[in-house]
Amino acid sequence: MPRFSPLASLCFLLTPLVLAGCLPSSCNRVESRALFPADSLSRALAGAIAVDTLDVVWETAGPEALPFEYPRTVLFDDAGVLHVSDAEANAVHAFDAQGQPLYQVRDDDFPIPFLAGAAGDTVAIFSPTLRAVRLLVDQQVIATIPTPSDLPEKQLLQYAAYGSGGLYVKILGEAYENFIGRLDASGAIQERWPLEGPIWRYSGKLVATEDTLLSACGYRPVLDRIPPLAARDTLALVGFDSPMLARSRSFLLGDLYDPPLLTPSMAVAGDRIFVLNIRPGWLLIDVYDLAGRLQRRLVQQAPVFAQSFYPVDLAAHPNGDGFDIAVVYVEPQPWLALYRWATAFE
Repeated sequence: MPRFSPLASLCFLLTPLVLAGCLPSSCNRVESRALFPADSLSRALAGAIAVDTLDVVWETAGPEALPFEYPRTVLFDDAGVLHVSDAEANAVHAFDAQGQPLYQVRDDDFPIPFLAGAAGDTVAIFSPTLRAVRLLVDQQVIATIPTPSDLPEKQLLQYAAYGSGGLYVKILGEAYENFIGRLDASGAIQERWPLEGPIWRYSGKLVATEDTLLSACGYRPVLDRIPPLAARDTLALVGFDSPMLARSRSFLLGDLYDPPLLTPSMAVAGDRIFVLNIRPGWLLIDVYDLAGRLQRRLVQQAPVFAQSFYPVDLAAHPNGDGFDIAVVYVEPQPWLALYRWATAFE
């Protein structure tokens, strides 16, 4: 299991992992292995899908002047610059394609920063503690947009996503009318989509693309999709397989108290959805088309079991005939790795 410092624990109170049960490396194996029929079909499909090996381009534990303490989110902007937020150091880093640091900004007055997205030359950074989003251009703050503040003080999850379609938030809380909302430049809610059901069902990353909004559930292989001017619908990830699917079934049947974490993060690049499929000690990324059907499985070179291993976020960016994929880890040490998937597919 990953270790948590006090500040990192606060960070996780404000992210989907607050609800996480055990990870694959630490769960009790003396339990039912039965699957839902849909999960069995997905497992069969996953077994027939081609597996590609990721090439490591470069890795870093952060710049020498400000090494990573708890890198929590990672993002490519439209120009391909790679940004990383450090939730414990209250810092944001930028790296070029060769892994050279471009800048580091540390601001304790904007605590626990989460990268919310980018559009053009603008990068959005969300502080759930301050309930505000900063828009940055060339490291300069050009606007600060408040997010909803009339929220429960406890058991609250907040997310933000920014793109060419605007700024969105997802707010989840106990005994609260959970929702996704689109904000204007003043922070007022312009559109609102209610989220009915338990918090865990919607606890996952929020991503804004050019023509839709995707909301992940880290505890089941589904995404909620909100196209423009349309109602929310559910996109099942067909072909998703995990050693935790049996525990997921047991949780839904009421036999377990905590839902198991299946997917800490997902990203959209081009016409592909990249899903971080958590494994005990090695990196696995599933690649889906926009309809949610599995196309490829990407693995690190020479995967081996390691109990102390925890990737928390990924980002992807088209690069020639493939994609650059960035992953941030908090175990076995805080670090960032850039991989290249050189084989794109039709």
